[in-house]
Amino acid sequence: MKTTFNLLLLCAGCFFASCGSSSENSQITPHEMATSGQQTASAPESAPPQVYIYAVEVDKLNLREQPSRTAKVVAQFASGDLVEGTGEASSNKEEATLRGIPYFEPYIKVATTAGATASGWAYGGALKPVYAGPTNIKPDLERVRSLSKYLSTLDVKQVENGSKAIGYVSSNFSSASGSLADAAFLLLERFLFRMETEGSLYDMFGTTAWSEQDISDIYENRFNMGKYPVTKKMAENGFMLATGEGMVFPIVDWVKLAEIFENKVTPPMKNYLMENVAERRENGFEDGGITIGLDKLAERAVFWEKFNDQNPYFVGSVETVENERWLTLVLLNGSDNTPAYDFETKAARDDFKNNWNLILQKYPGSALAMNVKALMDVYAANGWKRTPKVEEFLSKFSQTEGE
Repeated sequence: MKTTFNLLLLCAGCFFASCGSSSENSQITPHEMATSGQQTASAPESAPPQVYIYAVEVDKLNLREQPSRTAKVVAQFASGDLVEGTGEASSNKEEATLRGIPYFEPYIKVATTAGATASGWAYGGALKPVYAGPTNIKPDLERVRSLSKYLSTLDVKQVENGSKAIGYVSSNFSSASGSLADAAFLLLERFLFRMETEGSLYDMFGTTAWSEQDISDIYENRFNMGKYPVTKKMAENGFMLATGEGMVFPIVDWVKLAEIFENKVTPPMKNYLMENVAERRENGFEDGGITIGLDKLAERAVFWEKFNDQNPYFVGSVETVENERWLTLVLLNGSDNTPAYDFETKAARDDFKNNWNLILQKYPGSALAMNVKALMDVYAANGWKRTPKVEEFLSKFSQTEGE
């Protein structure tokens, strides 16, 4: 019987299946830069950021004296406002539903950046970090605020607003660079992602009858977005197509984002951007199964491990650390439809064992290799069978790494 642990991985696998796109395969391979030591990133920043800048994503966001929904409200923020802090978060988390999406997040200690001075605690689920670093190179707050405010006026349910957002950035940030370009990229991607998840793009398909060839072309990243009026319109507004479980759905076109920002953003952000492009151009998962070589998954895991080591205070570190953790977990455990062991015999599969040995040889000294070696030791001590001891190891790893 499949374990609950595997079922959890199925959910994650379905998420990664949505990374398929309609663009041609890229010749850019950030994995190779990472694994060969040629990753284009600055030296590790040992000092914590002096300031964090956040964009407010909901209207009438309360700023409270203490990190609790029952604490006194000292101010309110409008959608699109900018606030700043030092990265301090509350030890407690609270559930909240924002724009129809449930969150379980801590409060963040922040202060106003314009108008009357006020400081306190704001709910983290309503804040989008757009900068983390030294105060002397933080982006021009007025320009970032102008973009944030403009995006807050656009309805995420109107597909035409995708091209409006892209056009605004292209016109007003064409010469932006460094932290300003980073902030513009993060805000634009976030707006398009909200259109994807909160809007009504999927409804546009209506009764579109996708052929088997369409599904195949979408999965293989060769679908012509100009084929149907609806797909052409989506492409014009910053979206491509993905497929999973026989369904077709729109996702943010990161290739288009790369065209705008690749040569403007900071080196760490460029690495982050181009790795996401590469992973979206080559599907790694489909319907809960692994669809690329395990060695390629290891390359991705090592990329994110090195990225996180080199950029410990990256503005999007919550996501990049999770990328590393989740890929490591898949390499150890497999996914729901590509398990690391045979369901009948409980024996570890040869392809996973071979990949574990490859990881030890190719990435010595990495955290990935350390975790693989620990798992292999447990397996070896249990006759290479998926015993309760192996289950216990993986369960503890999942809980520890996910904290």
